[in-house]
Amino acid sequence: MGRSTSTRVERLQPYGPYRLVLVLPQGRGVMSGASFDLRRQGFCPVGWLPGQDLPQGKKPDDLLSLEELLVHAHAIAGVRVPLPPAEAGLLRILAVLVARVTGLDRIEDKTVWAEKREEVLRDGCFDPHRVAEYFDGFAQRFELFHTATQRPFLQQPDLVEQCQNSKGELVSSGVNKLVTGRSAGQSFVWQSHTVDSAPVPVGPPEAFFSMLVWLFYGMPGRCTSRKVGQTSAADTKAGPLRGTVSFHPVGASLFETLLLGLPHLPSDADDLAPWEEPQLPDPLGVPPQPRGLARVLTGRFRHAVLLAPAADGSAVEDTYITWAWRREQGPAKDPYLIHFPRPGAENPLSPQAAQADRAIWRDLDTLLRKTLGEERFRPQVFDDLDEFREGDVAIDVDTVGIRAIGFDQDRSQARNRQYYTGTTPPVLGMLETRSGERWYRVRRARQNAERAGENLRTALRGAWRELTRTSGRGRQRDEGVAWLHPGMARYWSVAEWQFWTIVRPEEPPQGGIGNRFIHHALNTYDQVTKDYARSGHDIKILERHRSVILRGWRSS
Repeated sequence: MGRSTSTRVERLQPYGPYRLVLVLPQGRGVMSGASFDLRRQGFCPVGWLPGQDLPQGKKPDDLLSLEELLVHAHAIAGVRVPLPPAEAGLLRILAVLVARVTGLDRIEDKTVWAEKREEVLRDGCFDPHRVAEYFDGFAQRFELFHTATQRPFLQQPDLVEQCQNSKGELVSSGVNKLVTGRSAGQSFVWQSHTVDSAPVPVGPPEAFFSMLVWLFYGMPGRCTSRKVGQTSAADTKAGPLRGTVSFHPVGASLFETLLLGLPHLPSDADDLAPWEEPQLPDPLGVPPQPRGLARVLTGRFRHAVLLAPAADGSAVEDTYITWAWRREQGPAKDPYLIHFPRPGAENPLSPQAAQADRAIWRDLDTLLRKTLGEERFRPQVFDDLDEFREGDVAIDVDTVGIRAIGFDQDRSQARNRQYYTGTTPPVLGMLETRSGERWYRVRRARQNAERAGENLRTALRGAWRELTRTSGRGRQRDEGVAWLHPGMARYWSVAEWQFWTIVRPEEPPQGGIGNRFIHHALNTYDQVTKDYARSGHDIKILERHRSVILRGWRSS
């Protein structure tokens, strides 16, 4: 399966860039030629804008390549990635590509940068010649398979030789390990009907998206053993986005979405994306500091991956997933995450954890207000949206919503719970810098919903424990309270509807906002507890705890 290889670095021209050349022994290991070029071959499903003429030869369900995503972005409503975590990774990759193609990555001054972004927005599309010019400058770097290039996209070809067990035998991770949702190794078989003894190959698009999930959200701990020099290890750190939720502005088209979602993080000469690096990284070296757009968004992977294709390139049959670095990398602030301050900690900012049962509207007041200091830090990308003022002709800000992409995971263990997405209606008109009253209304509605929800939780918990005579000790699911999950799910569903009826109208509503959420909490409490009102004693207990929900009620 393996073959002995070596590498050498050549300079393309005097004082020019380097390239890495993989040297194969004569008579062995000839490249099979299996190829899948992400630049030109379709892998990403999209939704087209209504009324748009499709590009010549394209059908609505056709998959698009990286180059096509940029060239036709103005005609595309959005990407339709089947794995939400992979969508978050893809949007970061596309952000780097957009910054390079437009030159927005090279502008230091924030005001000049904002003016340039508006200029690009007014153009209405990305320049196809500049898009092609960028891809031409990195020929073969967007190839998915190492059988067709020395630099497969976001991968390390040396893993074929470096993945060894303690006996020095070449090993791989298996394709089941790669694919999100599949059982692999000793995992319970009911996760999927797949076993390592008979792995089912996957097509290149699915393999690519699964690889993105590993690179951005990969689990810490045990991995396939890798030997580099005299160093052999079989453990790794968590991926840079593990257990987090990303927030992205959503425009009327993919073109608008990518430009609105581009943060101001200027690049210098050393700020390179993995596919732009002149040579492969030294896994025993010190990871580069993530200080520019490319390294912050795509240069913080802790896993090394290599896909092994079928001979004809139609599928991925095997994979290698292992550690990428042995040394720690400096801290970075991802521009799409909410952060909390941690005074005195080695990393002063901690990203907000993803919670599958927490809807996006519950973070809306944070996203729409510039961070004042001691509070949560909203994603930088929304700070950069404050540059848009009333009367801008480049884009209608009142049509822009926000998309949340989260993966509820244990950050320190190999436990994945649930990934999720959510998209708001248009909300940028509620930015505090555009309408202070509407932003304050968002905040009041969210705070009142949270207060009523917490009182409901307290009432349900207290009533259950008194009726069942349980203490709620231990680490039971939902604190051992059978009412808690269905009750809170019911409440947050109706609370979300109530929230939008309050904040979306131009004029503020009449009457108390808090009473509306208390009313929904009371109704929820009554619904989930009604079957337990069997005696006068039980009814008294339920009514006593029900009164907790009435805290904050305002009489008219």
